[in-house]
Amino acid sequence: MHKLLSKLFLTVALIIFSLSSTANAMPEIFPLDQIKSGMNGKAYTVVDGSGKIESFDVHIVGLTDDGKISKRMIMAEASGEVVRRTGGILQGMSGSPVYIDGKLVGALSAVLKEMNPYTFFITPIEDMLELWKLPDPKAQVNHFKVAKAEESEEEKSEEETSKPENKTEELTEEEISEEEAIEEELPEEISETEEMGAFYLSGFNNDGANFLRQTLGLKNLQAAPSTVERGLKFDANLKPGSALGVAIIYGDFSLGATGTVTAVEDKKILAFGHSFLHTGNVNYFMTDASVIGPISGANTAGIKLAGIGQIIGRINQDRDTGVAGILGTFPAVVPVTVTIKDTALDKEETYSSIIAYNENLVPKLGASIAYTALSKMADTLAESTVDIDFNIKTDSVASGEISRKNMFYNSSDVGQVAVLELMQALNLVCSNTKQESNIFGVNVNISFETERRTASIVSISPDKKKVKPGETVNLTVELQPYRKPTEKVVVPYTVPLTARQGNLSLEIHGGALVPVTQAMANAGIVTADSNKSYEDKINDFLKAGKNNQLVVEIGASNETKTDKEIRREIAQAKRAQARLKKEGKSTKKADSKVETNYIIDNVMRTTLSVEKV
Repeated sequence: MHKLLSKLFLTVALIIFSLSSTANAMPEIFPLDQIKSGMNGKAYTVVDGSGKIESFDVHIVGLTDDGKISKRMIMAEASGEVVRRTGGILQGMSGSPVYIDGKLVGALSAVLKEMNPYTFFITPIEDMLELWKLPDPKAQVNHFKVAKAEESEEEKSEEETSKPENKTEELTEEEISEEEAIEEELPEEISETEEMGAFYLSGFNNDGANFLRQTLGLKNLQAAPSTVERGLKFDANLKPGSALGVAIIYGDFSLGATGTVTAVEDKKILAFGHSFLHTGNVNYFMTDASVIGPISGANTAGIKLAGIGQIIGRINQDRDTGVAGILGTFPAVVPVTVTIKDTALDKEETYSSIIAYNENLVPKLGASIAYTALSKMADTLAESTVDIDFNIKTDSVASGEISRKNMFYNSSDVGQVAVLELMQALNLVCSNTKQESNIFGVNVNISFETERRTASIVSISPDKKKVKPGETVNLTVELQPYRKPTEKVVVPYTVPLTARQGNLSLEIHGGALVPVTQAMANAGIVTADSNKSYEDKINDFLKAGKNNQLVVEIGASNETKTDKEIRREIAQAKRAQARLKKEGKSTKKADSKVETNYIIDNVMRTTLSVEKV
């Protein structure tokens, strides 16, 4: 799939498309204040693989609320051959337009949980139309957009002639019953409703789906058909009742939902009658969708099994009353490529997907893609060691990229631990308070082995015990790898120029470990990350110790000092720093970090004697 994506997609900045499509006009609206119980109409939707838009009968029961307390909705009942065949209202029918006398009433959007599957609720079209009036600042973001690779006119012609004819019914209505309709106002508090939506996954295994549930809080996840055509389509022509998809990940891994188009006006669409993720002004993929067929429930709504198809536009509003979008315009994206290597089997696989740019979702979705790729390649992530190396191309930093390497081990699931730094880095980029940052691409390389690569420090031997400020001492650190012979690593350490005469306590530990003495020394010191600049936060992240590093730091002294002695030492240190600065010498802490082939899991101390210069 990654090869297919690279052929079909190019990331280009600020491309404006001039596209042609069949003009669609809004039908006349049936005002909510004229809806009466007892009225009859029809709803339109696709229920099977034929792609044909079919109708079923609708009987209005009444109104649920006036909108002052909760969402305004119309209660109705479905009947007819189509819903008898499906076993009632299905998930995926959300958005199905309901008409009375040829006038659009609204969108099928919810059912009563564990009740009659033929009873459903309609979101009034008057409320949905407000989505077209809302501002769309995310249309102006300066991000890469998804575009179609060049194809020949011959290929385009072949594609057009091979398209099956989509036969749809005319959206006409039967006459309303001659019985006098009596308006029935239902109680405001009714049984809990269930929105008719399900999230569809493609490419994700069970572990990846569980990771998504944990990170995004998604519950209703279904496997999407793998036979759905993927790519980009410029000339889609949707009709009310057509199947529609909304996606936030697209490619080897895809995540989205399917529903039904409610209304179309030129290139603008309304759908679902309820939210997708309920995140307001958004930047999501609009896709066509292929319906496989219905799976009926016993006493509740079944599922219209479907899958997201080709990208046909951009969803720009995700609100309580539905989703809205524009055909032929495309969302800003973040391309993600993950290469997984099994070092034991010398096997390698690469996965590629694009994420619809959303600052709140990109970090979680990027980590989910990396985790899923790893879990698909590995038989087990328990008792495994992972080396991860990622690079984020972004204009949020002067260098144009953020890169990080690290090693991880976990006895239960190393993957969930390994992708956290990737999530953290993406979150840093997306939380830039100065400007919205571009992410031009995320490349992740992960190698794994089902072996525990940890080691403990068993001894430290300095090549000299007496040192002077500015002098370098070589510390020979003996490591005990897990169930392997001991190894020795030499770590050079330069004594600070500001070191005072006397004993200097050093702590050697793994890069990710915070020594107990250091934590105690920092106790009571309040830090405020919010006071740090964006650049400082990025630098802190990049300089943070790695799990496989041996880090040497000054530890807390065991000597008991009076307040007067502590104040005197602080004053002496400040004077020393001022003198060195005046002499043009650096007062920064020396970088004493050495990488190993193991994750260091403990801390050990040694002491040097600093002599007077």
